[in-house]
Amino acid sequence: MKKNNSGDPKATRKSAFMTGYDIEVNADIAAQNAFDRMKQVGFGALTEQEKTVATVWLFAGKVANSGFHGFFSSDAGDLAFYAPTALKNIGAFKMAKIAAAANSAFGSKGPPKDRGARRKVWRSFPGDVTGKFEALESSFYKCADDLDELLEKYVKKASAS
Repeated sequence: MKKNNSGDPKATRKSAFMTGYDIEVNADIAAQNAFDRMKQVGFGALTEQEKTVATVWLFAGKVANSGFHGFFSSDAGDLAFYAPTALKNIGAFKMAKIAAAANSAFGSKGPPKDRGARRKVWRSFPGDVTGKFEALESSFYKCADDLDELLEKYVKKASAS
């Protein structure tokens, strides 16, 4: 890894995607960088690119591994409000509709940002709503949007600019 003249490799970082480093940027690196910054400054202070990468990464991983219950029950669900936007940002328009439909089950304001409040609402859902989530999970797994590929393309494009 090349360093700049100051000896600090991060000093040349121009964006969320570590453009100051002499390495190929990928979604893994961009996501880790976004998570690190989110811990330091909070979600609201992230760049649009960082918000997008962090949200898509958490949404995709949590829903794929734990379903919507796992997503909304975890701290990943704190970013549920942003998932449709982030998915659109990378070109995953079908998946964005699935995320929006899942959010709409919580009402017009979407899921609460607070994890405890989301869990409380989830526990109060009647059977027809939980059935809706099962159908959305099925749509998630069948969706033609390749989130890994789209996120990689998004990161490469963002890091080149």
